[in-house]
Amino acid sequence: MKNTVKLNREFRYAYRKGKKFVTDYLVFYFYDNRQSLNKLGITVSASIGKAVCRNRIKRLIRAAYSARKDELNKGYNIIVVARNKAANASYEDILKAFDYCIRKSGLK
Repeated sequence: MKNTVKLNREFRYAYRKGKKFVTDYLVFYFYDNRQSLNKLGITVSASIGKAVCRNRIKRLIRAAYSARKDELNKGYNIIVVARNKAANASYEDILKAFDYCIRKSGLK
């Protein structure tokens, strides 16, 4: 997937200065990146489960982002942190949580 947040300093900046929205499944941070495109960063802690579970959560978050990326305003770095409940979540749960976050943030 292109246009991803990879640098540690970008994640730290989002945690410190970005706006934050919390759901049962996700913590959603975003900030203006002064570019004409959006970048997505995903964090899933090792305490959530084994690698198979963590990779599944990342796939679900990427799928939710892909489903909504054309509707989002451009020029933001979006960081999504999975919470413990996300380990047992379905795609619909993750999509609902993602929709809630983008609606509350005004990115839509």
